[in-house]
Amino acid sequence: MTSQPTLQRPGFGLPLDAMPRWRTFVDGKPTKPERFPHAISDFFAIEGVTCREQRMLDFINQVTDKPRWWEKVHDEAVLARWRGEACGTEEQQRTSGAHLDGKCFDCCVKELQDKAVYLASHGVVHVLDVAATVVKADVEQTDAFWQALRQDIRPLENVPERLQDWHPSSDGLVLDLLHPSLFPLQYGKSRVLPEGIVSLDRCAEYTGLGDVCPVPEGIDNDYSTDTSWGNHGVLKPWGRYQWLPSEVKLNEDGIASITSYVNNLHPEVHGDLYKTLELAVAKAVPLWNECLSWFHDRLRINVQQCSYGDFIAPTYPGWPDASDIDADDSSDEDAENDIDREPEENWRGECHYQDWLRDNPDERQLLQPSPKGDYIPFEQRLKKSGPRRDLRTDFPDGLQIIFKLANIHLTPSQPTYAGSNWHVEGALNEHICATALFYHDSHNTTDTHLEFQQHIDAEAMVGKPMQHEYEVAEDLYGIKNEEAAVQQLGRVLTREGRWLAFPNVMQHRVAPFRLRDPSRAGHRKILAMFLVDPHIKILSTANVAPQRRDWWADEVRRIAPFSSLPVELFDRIVEVVEDFPVGREEACEVREALMAERGRVTEGYDEMLAQDTFYFCEH
Repeated sequence: MTSQPTLQRPGFGLPLDAMPRWRTFVDGKPTKPERFPHAISDFFAIEGVTCREQRMLDFINQVTDKPRWWEKVHDEAVLARWRGEACGTEEQQRTSGAHLDGKCFDCCVKELQDKAVYLASHGVVHVLDVAATVVKADVEQTDAFWQALRQDIRPLENVPERLQDWHPSSDGLVLDLLHPSLFPLQYGKSRVLPEGIVSLDRCAEYTGLGDVCPVPEGIDNDYSTDTSWGNHGVLKPWGRYQWLPSEVKLNEDGIASITSYVNNLHPEVHGDLYKTLELAVAKAVPLWNECLSWFHDRLRINVQQCSYGDFIAPTYPGWPDASDIDADDSSDEDAENDIDREPEENWRGECHYQDWLRDNPDERQLLQPSPKGDYIPFEQRLKKSGPRRDLRTDFPDGLQIIFKLANIHLTPSQPTYAGSNWHVEGALNEHICATALFYHDSHNTTDTHLEFQQHIDAEAMVGKPMQHEYEVAEDLYGIKNEEAAVQQLGRVLTREGRWLAFPNVMQHRVAPFRLRDPSRAGHRKILAMFLVDPHIKILSTANVAPQRRDWWADEVRRIAPFSSLPVELFDRIVEVVEDFPVGREEACEVREALMAERGRVTEGYDEMLAQDTFYFCEH
């Protein structure tokens, strides 16, 4: 029997930044990329989305939250009512980015009807789908997985108060049931098996085995990524820690099996929850297939060029109204005189108009664009993205997934959750390519949403307006010259029983919410799963044995003579153990350090976005 080769993973036998390039086209033809895109390493940017198209995205998103919407999109009476609500007056259709015109509405209806067909065949709905996509799916109250999850997390919830793990800096609102920041991989301290794997069933027996993971060379170096204008964004995309994923296998029927322990979830104590998490993976994989197959332009309103001609010129003293000018009254001689007067008189009025446009942003009116050409069916758009991804067949060696369970608790004394900051998931050394969220319990809270923001290709945007006429682009896209090249795409309702999945190229944040009845307590409970890019295997719980002192102590307690010692004496022996395995107090300190590092990663990414600005002045 041949021995397994020595383990090689980024940061252990390979450079920390080892990863293939991301590209979707080779020689002008679609191809399967060698990895999935990541917001940090690729600074993934999309074309700008007009305010009117943002309204189209919002309309489609809201409709697909309605009960039995897939039937209503074929009901002419319902569509007529929706048309009146979405389109408003004729004037609003012409000039309001917050309203749709007839063609926009018709395109939305066709898209909704397409998505109803897709829902019936695939069980998912794509929303906010421009160059990337968010995928949502709702499950019935009777769903066996949903019921099992609620049941199987109770042992994690029903613990003594002293063992409750309230997330740092959450002001006692967020209760962590399972969090990857506790007992993570620590470069320079954690031990890694260079050969073989940690057994799932006997994982705690492996504690202390392996070689100390060295601190990777260049870990403190700056990381450079391309941004607009030929510039380079610089940040530190990782630190001294790494979340540890679990190994998961998928069989031919899509059934998932967790083959290495879930960090901080003992497989002997929580065997039922392991089975439920396997069901969760099986449900998440089809959603990940959808969002990871979609990295292409799907603009509904594609503006190639814009100018002051897209504004509706107001009547202003000294400017002749177009309706008062009779073209037949002008002679060739008059035209020649106009040419003679151009430098002195004709251009003066135009300059005054430009000054007025710049000085009165709240009064200028933009003629809103509509989709051009025929509607392109949804399935045809999907084919444009190139080969479809299937995580089961594309990656037969399995997946690596990081699990997290958290509850948000509100009380009459703390009735509001302020939301979270804009972020992408994880540091770059975790190579998270997609997230799946399941909102499994909600009680007495207002509607909650996840908001999404996308980096915009600033160079492409600057080429759209005519020279010195960038105000039209500002109004058309809701952007500002010399401000960060980002756009908020919208928000998705995160109601009870809903799955969401999205790629890790979109910044997102939890929107604020509060108690519906401020006199009673309320909560939100979430399962999160982070998919490590399967192209880039990282150190996992198959390579790093449990580092928890309490798990190790339980194993030692089974061995003579420790098994016969009084409990008090055994506990005192465990207390004097130093350095490794890691005790709870040290683990909490490490978590604080890890969170501080992640905060710096987020700040560095935000700073890159802030420096990558729309710069129309030289156009």
